[in-house]
Amino acid sequence: MVASARRPLRGRFAVVVLALSCLAIGPAASAHEAWTIVLHPKDYVVGPALAKLKARHRWVEQFDASGNFEVAVSRGAVPIPSPQCRMDHLILKIPFYYPESPQASLGDRRSVYDSLVALQERGNGSVSMRVEAPLGLARNNGRRTELTSCSLFIALPLAVEVSTP
Repeated sequence: MVASARRPLRGRFAVVVLALSCLAIGPAASAHEAWTIVLHPKDYVVGPALAKLKARHRWVEQFDASGNFEVAVSRGAVPIPSPQCRMDHLILKIPFYYPESPQASLGDRRSVYDSLVALQERGNGSVSMRVEAPLGLARNNGRRTELTSCSLFIALPLAVEVSTP
């Protein structure tokens, strides 16, 4: 009788541990759905040019020491509905870098950032990448999945392909 009383507690403990491990790993661990998008330089803003955007969001304008950066992506360039977003741009982020579980090295992250900046400066070419919305940032309304905020994440492991003419 005592052993069976402990089983539900162990089950609850396992759920809590699983939930905490998903939070520790970051957004990619709890991905709801992933999409592949193709962006052209006119579709996004990255780097110092983010300072010129008029939005309530405070943009991360540089690649930081932790390997994080943001990209403002025109909502019209992404085929994912975002009816609750009240900005002209979606916020595309790369999940936090955890040295204990590097799903994309700092060098790989920097390469993606530099490629986006270079395409934007050249004004031609495209970048194809997998993006995702973690649970809580997307929902299925029965017919389709839509974002519940203005945020998307670059999916890990990285699947980014840059094409230049």
